Amino acid sequence: MKIKIPEKGSRELRKGRFSQKEAFYFITTCCHNKQKIFLDKENAQIFLNALDWLVEKGYIDLHFCIVMPDHVHLVFQLTGDKTLAEVLKTLKQFTGRRIRQRIGIKNSIWQDQYYDHLIRKDESLYKIIEYCWYNPVRAGIVDNPKEYPYWKSKYDLE
Repeated sequence: MKIKIPEKGSRELRKGRFSQKEAFYFITTCCHNKQKIFLDKENAQIFLNALDWLVEKGYIDLHFCIVMPDHVHLVFQLTGDKTLAEVLKTLKQFTGRRIRQRIGIKNSIWQDQYYDHLIRKDESLYKIIEYCWYNPVRAGIVDNPKEYPYWKSKYDLE
């Protein structure tokens, strides 16, 4: 019997994905074709404002977010009545539509897929946040993560 291995980025990768209310998630989602959409500060602000809306609606409790030029990292707790897939679909559809209208393009802003990781008790939430926070330093954008303008944290980071 031959085992079918799912192709990267295919719908097969979503099989087995589930949402756990009150769980903490680490999410990475990339711009379509690695476009550097978020070099534009207004596009980054659209994304950050959309996260604020998700928090206000009670769908997530945002612990950390960093908007890199061509991708974003999120750490949040799923708190509302929407599934993880529904929250991300809402976020990506809204921000994609607003950014496309703003810059006058018809192409997709986001890749279809995203990376999600359920943060378990034995993992360090702080280590994941620290990894994300230092992403612009590793990318050579800034020398100190505090210099990077497009991030939010529930915690005082040093």
